[in-house]
Amino acid sequence: MIRALCTGTLYGSPQSRTSAAGKPYVTGKLRADGKDGSSVWCSLIAFSEVGERLASLQQGAAVSVSGRIEVSAWINRDGEAAGGLSMMVDELATLKGKPKPRTPKPRQPEAAGAGFDDMGDWQP
Repeated sequence: MIRALCTGTLYGSPQSRTSAAGKPYVTGKLRADGKDGSSVWCSLIAFSEVGERLASLQQGAAVSVSGRIEVSAWINRDGEAAGGLSMMVDELATLKGKPKPRTPKPRQPEAAGAGFDDMGDWQP
């Protein structure tokens, strides 16, 4: 058994399904960044609570998943070698994208001497 952690974005919305035995599950596809700007695809399957959480997400959601994986290889339509992963998800965490940098509001300079009182409550 191989356990792995994959982080990426969901491609398409996850799909809720029911097995022939009547057990509900959810499938989805995860796109992770590979070397040199390429993509690594991971097919996901999740059951029970984790499946419900996966089903609630939308296309483009950033997630991190862990579970048991299988590695597969094939020849694509162009005759090139391709590979992918299939994961039975047992843990899922949603991620937030990088926050947009906040630009500080420019401060308005105060007029010289405005609001300044160095005497305070001083009395002779």
